[in-house]
Amino acid sequence: MPPSRKSDDSDLSLMAQAVRRRIWVVGLCLVAATLAAVALTVREEKQYSATSALLLRAAPDVEPQRTVDTSLQLLTLPAIAERTAEQLPGVSAGEVEAAVESEQRGESDIIEIVATDSSPERSARIANTLAEEFLVFREEGERERLRSGRIQIVERASPSSTPVSPKPVRNIAFGALMGLVLGLGIALLLEQLDRRVKRQDDLADATGLPLLASVPKRKAFDREHLGHGSLSPAETEIFRLLRANLRYFKTKGSVKSVLVTSAGPGEGKTLVSLGLALAATTSGERVLLLEADLRDPGLSRVLGLPATGGLSAVLTGDGTLADAVTAVKAGELAEGVGDATLDVAPAGAIPSNPTELVESQRMSDLIAQAEAEYDFVIVDTPPVLVVADAIPLIFRVGGVLVVSGLGVSTRTSATDLAEQLERLGAPTLGMVANFAEHTGRSYEGYGYGRPPDLMQSSASSAAKSN
Repeated sequence: MPPSRKSDDSDLSLMAQAVRRRIWVVGLCLVAATLAAVALTVREEKQYSATSALLLRAAPDVEPQRTVDTSLQLLTLPAIAERTAEQLPGVSAGEVEAAVESEQRGESDIIEIVATDSSPERSARIANTLAEEFLVFREEGERERLRSGRIQIVERASPSSTPVSPKPVRNIAFGALMGLVLGLGIALLLEQLDRRVKRQDDLADATGLPLLASVPKRKAFDREHLGHGSLSPAETEIFRLLRANLRYFKTKGSVKSVLVTSAGPGEGKTLVSLGLALAATTSGERVLLLEADLRDPGLSRVLGLPATGGLSAVLTGDGTLADAVTAVKAGELAEGVGDATLDVAPAGAIPSNPTELVESQRMSDLIAQAEAEYDFVIVDTPPVLVVADAIPLIFRVGGVLVVSGLGVSTRTSATDLAEQLERLGAPTLGMVANFAEHTGRSYEGYGYGRPPDLMQSSASSAAKSN
């Protein structure tokens, strides 16, 4: 088994990918926290501040800073708050203490008395009254006044028309920041709790299988869009690369038939089967796409094929392989592939005994006949870990191709599938990482990556010049 590849993605890049996958969580938290900040800001009562100022004149033998510090301590005395409250009807001493803050203005001998209240007029009265009562308090202590120096009011407080709180811009910015941090934290936590495999390197590590191709996550690859000329030349080239890997997989010869399966539903095995068949067909090979998923014939639904006849009819003895085959124009499925046709043998009507039919000798003979008549046979089967229908077919084809959907398959299911195939002794060729964030390759330099409209424009220009 080849050594697993080391990821060249940095931790920051992995975190960015995790956040991008769960950007809705970040957005939801950001919006919710911002709206909460707006609601709290609207409901918060407005507060107004008013400031009065005292100038201290220290005694000649007293250090000025000591006088300032002493006055700041005296301003916090409950006695000063009580004296102030007695001069203000309806205001308690506790409300005065809660409303007032005193601080030195810079390095000067001035002390500011800042009062904050829901009423601008009352905040000014509290600041001015406390300053006045402090002067009276100091004058009553004659000895202290003579020893510490003099004090006077140099600025009286006046009502302010501008509230100091709430601060809408600050609150909303803080709420948005908290929402962003919370969203990022939740997104990363959910990423840790999510056991789905999201990176192709992790997928290869979980299975130990060689990675043959990475199919990008594109809207054109959705089941609803397949069968409507959706594959661009660049997208078709990805499947051509897969076909080339399969063709030269063994030194003793190419693989004539491939069984395509997955661990569970929704991982895109039908997409890969169809894309691989198109790539082989447009390369000049005679290809048969055999829909052996008799329980859930998704390929028939995608291509709009009738739910009659088909493989189930052949396996029950009603018709031959030629009767079950339907020719599908490749140009209806992909762009720029010419007039090639793809032979498809749809599942037909859903039988009551699908397991018995696929493990019958008639099914084995049918695959052998297809390998004799076609250059390449692709068998689309049900998920191996869901039903047993695919297991009998594993030993009737040249190789098994595992499809794992990134963001769909869990590490446990991918590991279980690889272990089961190993226990069975299946001729496993490798795996395809479906729904990849990026393929890790660029076709820009060779013109494959240009948008379809540019490709068509170039083709039209070339035709006109000729």
